[in-house]
Amino acid sequence: MEIIDATKFECPEPFMKTVAKLMSLKAGTIKVIFKDPKCVDMISEAAKLLDCKISEIGNQNGIYTMIIEKEENNKKEIKDVKLNGC
Repeated sequence: MEIIDATKFECPEPFMKTVAKLMSLKAGTIKVIFKDPKCVDMISEAAKLLDCKISEIGNQNGIYTMIIEKEENNKKEIKDVKLNGC
């Protein structure tokens, strides 16, 4: 499992790092750690749009953790996606 530690960044940086990784990942699991609560919905929506599964979402003392799984046969193309910003 690859870990993206974005705890030093504010929105939209954790979101952008997560989406970039998911788009480049053929298959696998990533764990994203961040502090900005605004990114929870943004990352969740992007994961749905990329046909990824969020297997875990947690918040412990203001540190959010998301585990996102992507299957290899995922070939969905994303065009003109509009997500709520920070």
